[in-house]
Amino acid sequence: MTRAPASNGLCRLSAYLEELEAVELKKFKLYLGTEAEASRIPWGRLEPAGPLDTARLLVVHCGPDAAWRLALGLFQRINRRDLWERGQREEPLRDTPPGGPSSLGSLSACSLEVFPGAPRRDPQETYRDYVRRKFRLMEDRNARLGECVNLSRRYTRLLLVKEHLNPMWAQQKLLDTSWGQERTLGHQASFIQMETLFEPDEERPEPPRTVVLQGAAGMGKSMLAHKVMLDWADGRLFQDRFDYVFYINCREMNRTTAEQSAQDLISSCWPEPGVPLQELVRVPERLLFIIDGFDELKPSFHDPQGPWCLCWEEKRPTELLLCSLIRKKLLPELSVLITTRPTALERLHRWLEHPRHVEILGFSEAERKEYFYKYFHDAEQAGQAFHFVRDNEPLFTLCFVPMVCWVVCTCLKQQLEDGGLLRQTSRTTTAVYVLYLLSLMQPKPGSPAPQPPPNQRGLCSLAAEGLWNRKVLFEERDLRKHGLAGADVSSFLNMNIFQKDINRAKFYSFIHLSFQEFFAAMYYLLDPGERGSGPEQNVTRLLAEYGFSERSFAALTVRFLFGLLNEDTRSYLEKSLGWKVSPHVKAELLRCIQGKAQSEGSTLQQGALELFSCLYEIQEERFIRQALSHFQVVVVGNMATKMEHVIASFCVQSCRRALGLHLHGAAYSTDEDDGGTRAPGPQTLPKHVLPEAYSKQLAAALSTNPNLTELVLYRNALGSRGVKLLCQGLRHPGCKLQNLSLKRCCVPSSACQDLAAALVANRSLTRVDLSCNGLGLPGVRLLCEGLQHPGCRLQAIQLRKCQLEAGACREIASVLSTNRHLVELDLTGNALEDLGLRLLCQGLRHPGCRLQILWLKICRLTAAACEELASTLAVNRSLMELDLSLNDLGDPGALLLCEGLRHPQCSLQTVRLGICRLSSAACEGICTVLRVNPHLQALDLSFNDLGDAGMWPLCEGLRHPTCRLQKLWLDSCGLTAKACEDLSSALGVSQTLRELYLTNNALGNSGVRLLCKGLSHPGCKLQVLWLFGMPLNKTAHRRLAALRLTKPHLDIGC
Repeated sequence: MTRAPASNGLCRLSAYLEELEAVELKKFKLYLGTEAEASRIPWGRLEPAGPLDTARLLVVHCGPDAAWRLALGLFQRINRRDLWERGQREEPLRDTPPGGPSSLGSLSACSLEVFPGAPRRDPQETYRDYVRRKFRLMEDRNARLGECVNLSRRYTRLLLVKEHLNPMWAQQKLLDTSWGQERTLGHQASFIQMETLFEPDEERPEPPRTVVLQGAAGMGKSMLAHKVMLDWADGRLFQDRFDYVFYINCREMNRTTAEQSAQDLISSCWPEPGVPLQELVRVPERLLFIIDGFDELKPSFHDPQGPWCLCWEEKRPTELLLCSLIRKKLLPELSVLITTRPTALERLHRWLEHPRHVEILGFSEAERKEYFYKYFHDAEQAGQAFHFVRDNEPLFTLCFVPMVCWVVCTCLKQQLEDGGLLRQTSRTTTAVYVLYLLSLMQPKPGSPAPQPPPNQRGLCSLAAEGLWNRKVLFEERDLRKHGLAGADVSSFLNMNIFQKDINRAKFYSFIHLSFQEFFAAMYYLLDPGERGSGPEQNVTRLLAEYGFSERSFAALTVRFLFGLLNEDTRSYLEKSLGWKVSPHVKAELLRCIQGKAQSEGSTLQQGALELFSCLYEIQEERFIRQALSHFQVVVVGNMATKMEHVIASFCVQSCRRALGLHLHGAAYSTDEDDGGTRAPGPQTLPKHVLPEAYSKQLAAALSTNPNLTELVLYRNALGSRGVKLLCQGLRHPGCKLQNLSLKRCCVPSSACQDLAAALVANRSLTRVDLSCNGLGLPGVRLLCEGLQHPGCRLQAIQLRKCQLEAGACREIASVLSTNRHLVELDLTGNALEDLGLRLLCQGLRHPGCRLQILWLKICRLTAAACEELASTLAVNRSLMELDLSLNDLGDPGALLLCEGLRHPQCSLQTVRLGICRLSSAACEGICTVLRVNPHLQALDLSFNDLGDAGMWPLCEGLRHPTCRLQKLWLDSCGLTAKACEDLSSALGVSQTLRELYLTNNALGNSGVRLLCKGLSHPGCKLQVLWLFGMPLNKTAHRRLAALRLTKPHLDIGC
């Protein structure tokens, strides 16, 4: 083979590298260091190398051809596609063997054979025809032999949302294995259409090469993958993006034991013997591989051992071949769409670089209705069935999961064909599946009743063993192991519980993975003597593996297990199927939950929602009450769906011994009309609030649990009706609640009338938080009527960000002058302005005012209001804490305030003036306050540009004998080492200062040395010193360490 001279290759490569920015060249070298071919290049020489030296090192150690190929691949990895495309055009064909490819990334050394007998007509049209034939029709899971459904006619649009993987957010969201939800659309997620899966967006200027499509069991991942194949073949999808789209089923990959190459993999997707392979990979960036069901791969795929597959002809174990494809070791230019359950995301994420994550949310309300009308051919039947389900709210909510929707429609259709309607309402997933099983056992009109299969226990033990071994495809020997004979298999096939693989008749599977999990749960119900040859793990072992974690592979199985223990369901199973259910399973479950309570200090927080989901399935109040009787504090977080709220409220009404309940949710949208494209704004009510049952059940918890003293609801969309129902519980004589928080709970102004009545009726309620609700003036006016009532015993109320303005302060002032119990008021984040503060001061000056703590952060106050406030401080005898942070007071306002603080009658103990635009001039006034005010104990001046000049007068005040200050915050005040001279002397003199916060100041090593001198003084009483956010050398750290030894009571943070 003729090669270009090395010098030509060096010139060309160096010219390309010269076009890289400094950051791009650094990334290029970092990626280069990970390439096996470049492993001989010494990193010590590569790291400081410029463009020319980098090119020289590449050519010397790899040769000009390999260096060029490596560089082209790296240009893509650093997002310089322009260089890659130009390099592809420039690369001379003569440098490769005859018949070989020009450049396929790391594959260019491999020859690509054109198989003989390739079709003469356009290969793309040949393949499209094949895909149409293969994916046009789908066989319904309960279809009669030969019956098919047109995929396009049955398919209903799924809601897809982009997930931007903020790590903290992903911790809660990405590994969710519950039934995929109508997810909240927060600021980190947005809807995406199937057509734009591989398109760039504002955050990703380059098209993604890998898209991960995640969804829980039954969310329609595989059907969506099939629809992508069909729409591409029909010319409706990805026409300008991909020339060929190949579908790989992970179940089929599981059973392939022989080594195979990428050629073999593509050949298995091609309709004819001759595969025009060179035509297919000629432009690799126009290839898409769909890998469906990554979570179903057997464990050997999780961490395959051996060298990567780098060439199309190279045969490797199936695990390595698939991993090489996903990791882009094999032809990195191609695109991959991977479908998976969230349980496998953590494992998959280690294989990927910058993937786009898309989550399937399931059906919106409008799409559920559409699905019903597509499933039923008769419009009248469809309407009848839909309205029946719509009236059963828990069942209708469950139908956002496509699989559940199909099960419900199947059951309803049989009932309708029998001339009736559903005779059993279903509130849980388990009930739906049992109902489906019941429908399979019902004879068709005019046909004899089917006999139950003789070995149902074998089916359950097969399911359980498959669960533990992560196995979903079973061979005939697996069936024989569990005693399943031909008659058993035929019965299960006829009942549409089991299915035979279409392509390979010797393999069987359950009609859906969730059905395998259902029958695995049944296995653990059976009496130990009835379990046959299944796994020996008992219920305790199963629950230990589960750990009430939604990430566990056993999560859905355990939920089914709880549901199957419902007395009515258990009775049906025993009567209809003749099973003997173990009487000990319930007791084992209760012991496990009790152990969880003991190990977690009677606080239910970790796995709370998952435990509630299990208890909801059993639907037995006595059992749930027993299970939850061991918990005194219950904290349920991350309730992102209506169904999760329903589950939580159902369970908390049985928490009869709980002292505190915390239910944290998120505003969600079910959007019947627009498919959920709009989320409610921060101050507007959502289109759909939580169902009435939610508030009714919370009210029941308030009225029946005399131990409950704290109820915290956060982001619970109660609405007016929900608040009214909740207040009924608050007014109940049995309610002993002391602390109620309804922060961000969509409480409208009209609901304040009910809240006011509750404040009057409930004598135990002492604290209420209504922050972040759009109450406005009308709401506050209603609320104040209750606060002024003689029967109101409220001591603290928080009204942060409640859209209040100056007018609201007139109403609040009247409360301050009449209410003898109110001691704490928080008005942070309301645009009260100076007029509002003046009105408020009228109430503060009233002799009857007993307020002790007042928060006025971010209230748009200026210096003009400080004169009124100062005169109020000279009169008010009760106020002990005042927060004016984040108001534009400036030095004039601070000096006016100091006049009031200096007054002998002022009893303030804590003053916060953070971020008030103060300078050193304000410190003069503060100095006099420290000298004369014997009550002031805590002062926050953080984030003001006081500078070193401000420290001298401030420290003068600290050194004064009458100064009683104990805590001082000076974070981010522009201080340097010079300020430490004054601080050091003050530390040695002050007998009261206990805490000093100096975070984020440029004190330096010399400043710390001066501070240590003062801290070492025998008279220094300081107990807390924070020095975070400043670089210090080893000497400074040694000084601080030595100080800790001599003064062990001193807490130094740095």
